[in-house]
Amino acid sequence: MRLEGEETFFGESIDTPEEFIGDLCERVNTVYNTAMDEEDKMQQLAYLIGFITALKGRLNRVCENK
Repeated sequence: MRLEGEETFFGESIDTPEEFIGDLCERVNTVYNTAMDEEDKMQQLAYLIGFITALKGRLNRVCENK
C-alpha cells in the first residue's frame, strides 16, 4: 500500500494499513448513517453511489499494481 499523503476523515496522517482500514470503517459508518437518515430512497442511493465512486478512487490510489 502507498499511504503517503493519505489522511483520516479528521485530517490526521495515516501511516499504517491498520489506520487506513480503521478510517475506512469510520467513513462507511458515517455514510451509512447519513444515507439512512434521508427519507428519499433516491437520495440514499445518491449518497451511496457517491461514496462507492470515491472509495474506488481512493483504493486505486493506495493499492500497488502488480
